[in-house]
Amino acid sequence: MVYQRTNPWVVVVLSTAAAIAACAPSEGSSECFTGKPCANRGEACDATVNECVPQDLDVEATGPVPAPVNFNAVALPFFRGRACMPTAVQPGDPIPVKLSVCIHPCIDPNSYTFKKQYKCTGSTCDSAVLEYYGNATGAGCPKDAFGKFDESQCVYKDVTASAGPFVINGNAVIGTAKVEVPFLTNADAGQIRDGASTDAIWTLINQYPQDAERVFNVTMNGSNSAAPADCVDESKCECRKIGF
Repeated sequence: MVYQRTNPWVVVVLSTAAAIAACAPSEGSSECFTGKPCANRGEACDATVNECVPQDLDVEATGPVPAPVNFNAVALPFFRGRACMPTAVQPGDPIPVKLSVCIHPCIDPNSYTFKKQYKCTGSTCDSAVLEYYGNATGAGCPKDAFGKFDESQCVYKDVTASAGPFVINGNAVIGTAKVEVPFLTNADAGQIRDGASTDAIWTLINQYPQDAERVFNVTMNGSNSAAPADCVDESKCECRKIGF
């Protein structure tokens, strides 16, 4: 059984253990074909030999290097900045997420959108928190505007987002969740902006190796304190730099 709820700000997907197990690839196998995707992040199925092969994808920038001097209508995802969220919460709690997004001063990002989705197998969940600016414009940009320009040039924009609550069939999950703020390119963010399906979004995320600094390990247990309403007081949350 799959339950899906969609609105302009949030996408949430709940999958039962049976549904996930039915399509999960065999662990440790490099064989792949339609209906059996590659098990490991950063791999793709080579249809000519039906084997998973590593992808050589650039994760040092979200867009072309050199960047265009001037541009408009670019979808710009979270690449570098700070992320905060609590990592020990009560079962069924929504998890507040605060992002401080590093943007080059030549870019006017305009308004942002965040989406969230998750899937659970038993007591273990994988969650993605996605943030992007759907209509960014640039004027007089240097070649590294989409890349790792000097941190001192960052203009920070704060984003309020969330993960969870992790619930399956009306029951709050007691267990753990890996909440990821994944790497995405401008092109990936453009697909999400333009209506990519939940499954397509997982495919976009999984094409890149998982970066540990982008993953927060969250426990949901009755012995934990309730999640704070937000991370304005950062002492109530775990905060870390990402991408520097």
